[in-house]
Amino acid sequence: MVLNTRLHVLVTSISLALYMLAPAASAQTGSMPKPFDPVGDQPKAPNNPATDTQESEVQQQQTILQQQQGETVGPQSAGAADLNLGGSWPWESNTMTGDFFGARSKLQNAGITLQGTGTLDFVNVLNGGQVNGFTMLSLFDINATGDTEKLFGLKGGTIFVDFQTANQTRSPAELVPDYWGYDVLNSFGSFTQLGQYWYQQEILGDRLKVKFGKIDANVDFAVPCTGLNFVNSSAYYPAALVQDMPTYPRQAGGVEILAKPLEKFDARVGFFDGSSNFANPSTGFVGSDTGTHGLSSFLWDNPGSYFLIAEAGPDWIIGEHSGKFRAGWFEQLGYTDISGVNGPGVGGGPTGTYAYANQHIFDPDGPGKLLGLELFGQFSWSDPNRNPSQWGLMLGTQWQGVIDTRPSDTVGLLWAYNQFTSNENLTTSPGSSEAILEAFYCMQITPWFSIQPDMQYLSQPSSVPSATIPGAWIFTVRLSFVF
Repeated sequence: MVLNTRLHVLVTSISLALYMLAPAASAQTGSMPKPFDPVGDQPKAPNNPATDTQESEVQQQQTILQQQQGETVGPQSAGAADLNLGGSWPWESNTMTGDFFGARSKLQNAGITLQGTGTLDFVNVLNGGQVNGFTMLSLFDINATGDTEKLFGLKGGTIFVDFQTANQTRSPAELVPDYWGYDVLNSFGSFTQLGQYWYQQEILGDRLKVKFGKIDANVDFAVPCTGLNFVNSSAYYPAALVQDMPTYPRQAGGVEILAKPLEKFDARVGFFDGSSNFANPSTGFVGSDTGTHGLSSFLWDNPGSYFLIAEAGPDWIIGEHSGKFRAGWFEQLGYTDISGVNGPGVGGGPTGTYAYANQHIFDPDGPGKLLGLELFGQFSWSDPNRNPSQWGLMLGTQWQGVIDTRPSDTVGLLWAYNQFTSNENLTTSPGSSEAILEAFYCMQITPWFSIQPDMQYLSQPSSVPSATIPGAWIFTVRLSFVF
């Protein structure tokens, strides 16, 4: 009955979006960049060489970096591969392997773009952790994007396949058992999987798209901006969605409808497999890990557990500075596993709302040239009787080009806060809270390699108050590669 009601809400939302879309269906509109759409417009080629050769090389590197940042959320949630191979190897090349003796260019001409990334986090808990010590986390991602028009003559189609392998020398929770996740690369063990494989089809150009397959929902929903360098998970998704959102490392089968009913208004709906959070109330049996499984638990072997999410909001430009706002809703259908003061149990899935916004403040080289200074924030609220997180807030900023002699470097600062519910059945910290402060400086050595020192402070790094763990200081050095 609940499922039928929620499906009715979903169908009604889709019908409303299509109704709003109909009057503008025949209008010719220019393409707009979509921070949440991993297969947006084709990246522009680098600018023609200027009279000053040295400056044109800097601009070219900035253009490449801007394209990379505009197509992915973070190292854990990949979007479509970058089509720009950059300049001469190694200092101006977009990738560590360059054109690979011309093979990459030939594949791109045929409609296939390949890209690989590697991220290594060397984490040291300096003080205040459950255990002060070291761990190393790694994630290697190889993905391929197919243009169906070039491959098969089918206009407006995109195929995306994403292979991931992750490892860690020690579980981050052994050092600091926080709630939000102080390292977004945390894979909860070692795995090798096809993290994503989906097909997207344009129905009315960029006005209406449909995506189906195994999807990382955080690429298209509930992330305040793309191209983030933060290590803490709070920069990528709200506190209310920590346990239920089908994102890395538990991407899931699903369907998304991505619409632009108005020129500067975005609306989207997602319906996903929620089996990773399922628990049987009679037997306590938990659902399968969607990250390492295919589409079977979404299409025909689902235990009655689905995840629904929808969001909408406007984009704007103030002067030459872009911004946006989104408001969203989510619900996990079916029974889920819970854990509280009295131990594990089974309860109803959470539901709640969230909102986020970002605004560019300073663009020294004009829009689209250099990231400049950006402010962003996110808020979430959930039913305190159905979610361990009652509400959460995140505020952050990052600035690329803050030092004139290092125009591609980025500095960032973030603060986040999570308020736990008072329901003792849902959390081991009823009424408590967790606060996060993070700062980093990312040194871009080449367009394909960066070194990033990062410092975090967690005010309540344990979800068990009896552990009496003080605030934790965590120092991380992140190495990032693009192959």
